[in-house]
Amino acid sequence: MDINISAEKQQKPLIHLLSNRIVVVLVLAYISGIIVVRFFLEEMSGEYWLTGILLFLLAAGYLTRSFDLYRVVLVLVVAAAGGVAFFYAVQQPAGGLIGYTDFPVYVEGTVIDEPLFHDDHTAYRLKVEVVETREGRFSVPGTLLVKIYGAQEESYWFGERLRLRGMIVEPRGQRNPGGFNYRLFLRSQGIDALIYPKPALVSSLGRGNLNFLALSSLEMRSAMVGAISATLPSPSAELLTAILFGQRHRLPEQVEQNFRRAGASHLMAVSGLHVGLAAALILGLWRRFKLKGRLPLILAIIFVFAYAYITGMRPSALRAAIMVSTALAALLLDREQDLPTAVAFAALVTLFLNPLLLFSVGFQLSYAATLALIYAHRPLKRFSTVIRCPEILSPFLAVTLAAQIGVLPLSLYYFHYIPTGALFFNLLLLPLISFVVGLGLTGSLVSIVFPLAGDLLIWASYPLLELMLFITGLSSLPVLYIAQYPPGITLLLLYYGLLSVLLIIYYRWDKRPGGEEKGSLFNYIFLFLDTGFLQKRSRLRFAAGTVLIVAVVIVWSGILFPAQKLLTLNFIDVGQGAAAMIETPCGKIIMVDAGGEAAYRGDPAEIGQRVLLPLLKYEGARHIDLAIISHPHEDHFGGFISLIEEITVEKFLISPIPGESPYYDQLLAQVESTGIAITPAKPGLVWFCGDNLFLEIIGPPEKLLQGTKSDMNNNSIVFILNYGEVRILFAGDIEDAAVNELLRSGVNLKADLLLVPHHGGYMESMPELMNAVQPSLVVIPVGQNSFGHPHPFVIESLEKAGVEIYRTDHHGAVIVETDGFSLTAAVTERQALFRQ
Repeated sequence: MDINISAEKQQKPLIHLLSNRIVVVLVLAYISGIIVVRFFLEEMSGEYWLTGILLFLLAAGYLTRSFDLYRVVLVLVVAAAGGVAFFYAVQQPAGGLIGYTDFPVYVEGTVIDEPLFHDDHTAYRLKVEVVETREGRFSVPGTLLVKIYGAQEESYWFGERLRLRGMIVEPRGQRNPGGFNYRLFLRSQGIDALIYPKPALVSSLGRGNLNFLALSSLEMRSAMVGAISATLPSPSAELLTAILFGQRHRLPEQVEQNFRRAGASHLMAVSGLHVGLAAALILGLWRRFKLKGRLPLILAIIFVFAYAYITGMRPSALRAAIMVSTALAALLLDREQDLPTAVAFAALVTLFLNPLLLFSVGFQLSYAATLALIYAHRPLKRFSTVIRCPEILSPFLAVTLAAQIGVLPLSLYYFHYIPTGALFFNLLLLPLISFVVGLGLTGSLVSIVFPLAGDLLIWASYPLLELMLFITGLSSLPVLYIAQYPPGITLLLLYYGLLSVLLIIYYRWDKRPGGEEKGSLFNYIFLFLDTGFLQKRSRLRFAAGTVLIVAVVIVWSGILFPAQKLLTLNFIDVGQGAAAMIETPCGKIIMVDAGGEAAYRGDPAEIGQRVLLPLLKYEGARHIDLAIISHPHEDHFGGFISLIEEITVEKFLISPIPGESPYYDQLLAQVESTGIAITPAKPGLVWFCGDNLFLEIIGPPEKLLQGTKSDMNNNSIVFILNYGEVRILFAGDIEDAAVNELLRSGVNLKADLLLVPHHGGYMESMPELMNAVQPSLVVIPVGQNSFGHPHPFVIESLEKAGVEIYRTDHHGAVIVETDGFSLTAAVTERQALFRQ
């Protein structure tokens, strides 16, 4: 478990690491290219960030004396290669599956992976060969994720050709800030689109064509998993399968949740520990038979990649296989081992094969943990000695702490929790995992040839698996798993930057004669500055670097610190519903509706847990000052049911018309029980936030509209948000009756932005409304629906008015910012990024 970094190079600070290890430099350049291109394509201010990053790199080059023509050209070429690789990786192939969406088709293809069995559906990866439409049969490249819901008479296996009928669906990208980018995730898995055929519309065409290596690895993994399932009871069998092969879909939900709460999910991702133990099996057997020579190293390298291949070449497995094989190759060739170079080489190979993996959670956690283990392990082990930790526990303590230091901020960023018991649980689990992997991997392999001997070895792991289940079961205590707001990107960068600086100081201090025993930290800092950093020959370089850093600050200052405080409106994509979060310049948060499914389609509160809470946490909003329910339909109030359980709300403003849904009664009861103020809306009611910002209610009328096509819609809250010279009109779900009432009332409806009423449903008075409002842009909150929203007549009316049209079903969340004088709009999802 101890990590030995004996080479002097590995104790040198980051500056020397970058200047002396060309592979590390190239990897950083390649990663920078990927990040810059994605940033440039997706962010409104991408050109400013790009300019600032380039200036910053030039400053770093001057200050570290690493700036020369050869290196600059090489780094720029590799960075450009990373950017180009990312750009083409996110594109759908020309003439691919996305060209066959929106109408039913027949698809023929081969299953290229094991099926994934879920509670309500089965998923298959299908390598498409033919797409058949009314126009004929076409050879189409691409891979489909096939999801079959409902009872199936039979299951289909890898290597089997299928014919199915359904509608190809393009996966959705990131729909809201902080939301999950499903399209990018599937693209990183090599999947282009989805299809949801009914069981009766799927049939087998017999054996397909798979290459020998893929087929043999899948068959071997299936045989090994089968041996485990036949030997051990549940959930021990599923746990061992997850540990050895990373297949968590077989795990009971409670078991996976316990491991997550214990901060031990990494034990179920094939990593360096698993791959290292696989190599140790070969080397151990070779020593057991007292055989010598280089053959065991060669066999270990082959076995390491075979194991990674059997697991499906997951990013963590590939990274670990490259690292371990690099170390073994160094021994084979009598070369010095260099862990940072091995890690960098593994990252370069992985990202060369698939640059999209850089943005996967598993990739980031894996490398954060690995780098922390390499560089933080030594000082932490010394610390454990200082505090007189028992020698037998010292390696485990250092490894566990180092890994947690590396991954904790990322875990908090992605999963919004702190596993406070992670150190305790990992100290107990790490000694067990070595024996579990050794027994399970050996037993499942041996069972293919000698079933009885293999079953005995697998069975020997059973008590250890049960002990792991018991230990992680203790994590259900609330104090061991604390929900937290995620840190922002800035805090993440500051954390890892500070950690890097501390490690640099530690290793520079440690290599001096006498180490930390001599002098004070301030003496060391002055000594460090005295070594040449500010000598005469460095002053010009230092001045040039300083000028470039000042240029970075100037370039970025406009987007980081805008001179005028902005009002930000986030029209959230909640599907067929409406929700908007307003961030005011005075620091107040207004939530206008909260989306929600209609009661007959599911739980209206789910949208709050699935969409709104992640967005609010991403934005750092811990408190809602004003919550507005335009009217009591589930698709407008449902999300508030789960929202108020975790977010404090100061005041609710509701439509005066009573609701008919039991969910609405439940929400109001929840609100009243927490002491939140509830105010029915009426014309003339004003909510202020500073001199230049106020919200004015203009509807419904004092005497509620009755006998209309929908009284509930027509009595929606209608209000105008005023900021400086900018006016924004929120119209709820009003229809013709309410629009005509507003027009007759003579109220000033003119506004720069209009939230189109009733999701763009048909409205005869739409041209008159547009003539009265005269907006420069409109937003339509709409999702997939059976009502025909938005209606063609409404779209035609908007187009005739010459306004910019934004739709949440097309663009994802629409984010509008104003300084009180003008409006700017941006969308969360840009479909052009993923299409040619």
